[in-house]
Amino acid sequence: MGWLVQILGRGLAGQLREAYEARLRAANDADRIAAEIRIAELQERQANRALGGRLTALVQAAWAAPFILYNAKLLIWDKVLGLDATDALSADLLDLQLRIVTFYFGGAAAIGVVRALRR
Repeated sequence: MGWLVQILGRGLAGQLREAYEARLRAANDADRIAAEIRIAELQERQANRALGGRLTALVQAAWAAPFILYNAKLLIWDKVLGLDATDALSADLLDLQLRIVTFYFGGAAAIGVVRALRR
């Protein structure tokens, strides 16, 4: 059960608690500054985890991969090399492709705004 708690983030919360305790126990400025740096690093990891972790990135890539391959074939094989004609996507698949593209680039824009606001 401990490994599940570590995966779900309690390990990060425990590390943050220890860093705050280290800051309180700091005997000099150097120790306090080191603890504050560690706190900032852990808070950044916590914020990144809230935006989506590795599993989220893998799921996103799995959903996008077929459309990336389709567009690559369409552009390179069909248009640039002129070797074949690719069938058009159905209306439903085209809509799904547009949603994925919007999600990727819209999500990246939202993350950029969040990071800019934090600074």
